Amino acid sequence: MTSKRGTGLRKLLPLAGTLYLGYLASQPPPARWVGIGCLVVLAPFFAGWVLGTVAGVGPWAAEETE
Repeated sequence: MTSKRGTGLRKLLPLAGTLYLGYLASQPPPARWVGIGCLVVLAPFFAGWVLGTVAGVGPWAAEETE
């Protein structure tokens, strides 16, 4: 039996984190360099999360129960 508690927040956390890093990248240095560096590293993971959530492919796809 799986818990459904926190599912909405768990789905929005990657989006909120990416938006925050975008905010950091728009600030004056040194915050800009931290934001850009983190976005460069995390952008492939965010793209995979989006593909899993929207298209249903990859490790972040919703599990199908039969």
